[in-house]
Amino acid sequence: MSPLSKERVLGLVWAATAIAIWSGSLVMLRLGVTTSLNAYDLTALRVGVAALLLAPVICRRGFALGRLGAGGVLAMVAGFGAPYILLISLGLQTAPASAAGSLNPGIMAVVSVLLGWRIFGDRIGPARIVGVVAILVGASFFAGVLGAETASIGHLILLFTGMMWAGYALVVRRAGIPALHATAIVAVGSAILYLPVYAAALPKQLPVAPIPDIVAQALFQGVFVSVVAVFAFNRSSELLGPVVGATLPALIPLATLGLGVVALDETAGARDLASATLIGVGVALTLAGHAPGRWPGMARFRKVFRNA
Repeated sequence: MSPLSKERVLGLVWAATAIAIWSGSLVMLRLGVTTSLNAYDLTALRVGVAALLLAPVICRRGFALGRLGAGGVLAMVAGFGAPYILLISLGLQTAPASAAGSLNPGIMAVVSVLLGWRIFGDRIGPARIVGVVAILVGASFFAGVLGAETASIGHLILLFTGMMWAGYALVVRRAGIPALHATAIVAVGSAILYLPVYAAALPKQLPVAPIPDIVAQALFQGVFVSVVAVFAFNRSSELLGPVVGATLPALIPLATLGLGVVALDETAGARDLASATLIGVGVALTLAGHAPGRWPGMARFRKVFRNA
C-alpha cells in the first residue's frame, strides 16, 4: 500500500479540524445550557462575535439583495442564523449532544434530497434512497418512534432544526451565494435582528456567568465555528477532492457521540451507537451517491457544509 501523500495528510488534518469543531460546538452548547448560560446568551455570543469578524465581508459585498431580495436574506437568517441556533440550544436543554449531532444533519440531508428532487429535478438514485432510509431508521431510535425511552421535546426540536437547515440550503442553492459570503450574511443579519431583542427583552445569565465560561463560548461558537471550521472544510475539500471532502461531515454523528461521552459524561448505549452509525452512513450516501459531474446536488451540499 502506497503511503499517503503530504497533500492527503494535510487534507485529513483539515477535515478532522472541521469535524471536531462542528461536533464540539454542539457539545459546547449542551455544556452551556446545563451550566452557567442560557440559550439566549449562547445565541447572542455566537452571532455577536461572528458578526464582528465577518462584518468586513458585508462591507465589501453587501447582503446580495440583488440575488436574494429582502425575503431571501430573512429566510437565510431564519433558517441558519439566530433562530436556528436558539432552537438548537433550547433542544439541548433536554436532548443530549449526540442527538443533535445525528438528528440535525440527518434530517437536513433527507429534506434537502426531497427539495432538490421536487424543485430542481435532481435525480434520486438507489444510493440516495438507501441513504434516506438509513437516516430515517437511525433517527427513529433517537426520536422514540421505535420505543426509545429517552426521547424528549428536545429531540423534536432538533428534527425541526434539520428542516430549517434544509430550507437555508435551498435558498443558498437558488441564489448561488459563495460560502464565506453566505456565512457573513447570516451572522451580520442575525446580529442586526437578534441582538437588540436580546438586549431589551430576553432572559440573561451573562451578567452573573463566570468570565471563563463566557470567553470559552464566545471563542468556540463565534470564532471557531464561524471562521475556522469554514476555512478548514474548504481546505480539506481542495486537498482531498470534492467527493471525499463532501462526505466527511457524515462523521459528525459518531464524533459528537464520542465527544459527548468524554466531555459531558453522556451515556452511549448500543441503540445510540447504532443510530449515529446509521445516520452517518445515510448522510454519506445522500452526499456521494453520484459523481459530482453527474449529480447537480453535490455542489449544493458542499456549499451547505462549508457554512456549518
